Amino acid sequence: MLFKKDSAIFGLTLGIMIPICFYFLEENIIPVIFGVAFRSSSMELFALVMNLPIFRYYLMSLKYERTAKGILFATFVYGLIWVYVNQEIL
Repeated sequence: MLFKKDSAIFGLTLGIMIPICFYFLEENIIPVIFGVAFRSSSMELFALVMNLPIFRYYLMSLKYERTAKGILFATFVYGLIWVYVNQEIL
């Protein structure tokens, strides 16, 4: 199968692409359903959290540790970027 690989590069690719896809889905679907859009920072954070079920699936169900490490690394880097971009200036 296409998504059953144990590779850190594959995990990194998944970890980068999943939040991007979910963000664009949120940006286009949420305003249609609710009539109002959420703040951009909230949608970014929710898109980032979408890596968690994928990470858990690869680590616990498939036992693909390298892929899970790639997803975790991408999530960590995205998290640091999110904190830096959304920090309040004192």
